[in-house]
Amino acid sequence: MHREERGREFGNMKRVLLSLIFIVVFAVSTSAQDSRLFTIEVKGRTGYIDNTGKIVIKPQFEEAWNFSEGLAPVRVDDKWGYIDETGKIVIAPQFFQASSFKEGLACVGAFFKSVPVNGTVGNYGYIDKSGSFVIEPQFGVAFDFSEGLARIQTENYKNGYIDKSGRVVFWDDRLNEDFSNERALFKTHSNMPDSMTGYMDKTGKTVISPKFSWGESFSEGVACVSLNSKAGFIDTNGQTAIDFRFADCRSFSEGLAAVLVGDKWGYIDKSGKLVIEPRFAEAELFSDDVAVVRVAEDSKSSKKEERYKQGDNIISIKAGRYGVVDRNGRMILPPQFVQIGNFSNGLAWVNLGEDFIVHGNTDKWGYINKAGKFVWKSFVNTQYRAANSSAFNWWN
Repeated sequence: MHREERGREFGNMKRVLLSLIFIVVFAVSTSAQDSRLFTIEVKGRTGYIDNTGKIVIKPQFEEAWNFSEGLAPVRVDDKWGYIDETGKIVIAPQFFQASSFKEGLACVGAFFKSVPVNGTVGNYGYIDKSGSFVIEPQFGVAFDFSEGLARIQTENYKNGYIDKSGRVVFWDDRLNEDFSNERALFKTHSNMPDSMTGYMDKTGKTVISPKFSWGESFSEGVACVSLNSKAGFIDTNGQTAIDFRFADCRSFSEGLAAVLVGDKWGYIDKSGKLVIEPRFAEAELFSDDVAVVRVAEDSKSSKKEERYKQGDNIISIKAGRYGVVDRNGRMILPPQFVQIGNFSNGLAWVNLGEDFIVHGNTDKWGYINKAGKFVWKSFVNTQYRAANSSAFNWWN
């Protein structure tokens, strides 16, 4: 792919990703929220419940995201603003897109004062919690701050990282990711098959050479990478932290990491010791002291090629069902769901339809607690009345 074409592809990335996030099932997010409020939808309007299922902000917004740092983005008509945890609008709806607050700032899309230019309605900048711009809208693409830096792209497709004053710290044209543990992953040839993965520091200097066929961002001081068709973990200096002996691996979270041994997933600790034996067809990150796992129906093979079907929704056809395990590997929720989001503050989103949704939406979903009790189901006709009481036992 030519540089200009790659630039244009990256230039559209933010808008495409945000559009996908807006229309994908909104509660499947794997990132933990910092509030005990959860989004719900009633008759096309979005509001919030607490982790008992009680509605605390009535459904009134066209769209809404999870709270972060005390505020949540909400859409009123065709504009985005922010509310506090009482439901009060504290930053007036005025943006064409709005992200969650991270490190005190939020990336927002500000409308042009004149007519759209080449199909673009505005540029991205950063606001503080008063709603004032601390970095003026000037970027064609912009991402959240992480460890003091944020990825941006200018309107002429020049890529770099800025600090919180808006100053460009360095330019970098490689396909890269956010900083974590003082390191940012980059790829040498975008997502092409021959691309190799390395890591840079906060000056843009390559500190871990791109010799890995793939890798993950650093988490808890190590990164899962692949070398010579084996997966293992490196430290922030590029030294081997856990030997390359796995078929695949995922990032550490809450002290544990999922690893693939043969065709089954289990979990290791930071010493590399298997602490949950490999017996799952799929294993997610630990969150809220538990992890979502898939148990295959076919006992002879837990690894089965996924098939995809496209229609109104893009769905994945997988063998088995999802359940939840604790840190000891004990199944606290049996494998009975077609899809579960990660637990956060005591609740997890569950898909109550028949298909695992990769992209799209479902009318049948709910929130479940670690005891296996539903506090919310979307398709119960009396949900609004019930959600304002504490009587949920009749659902179970």
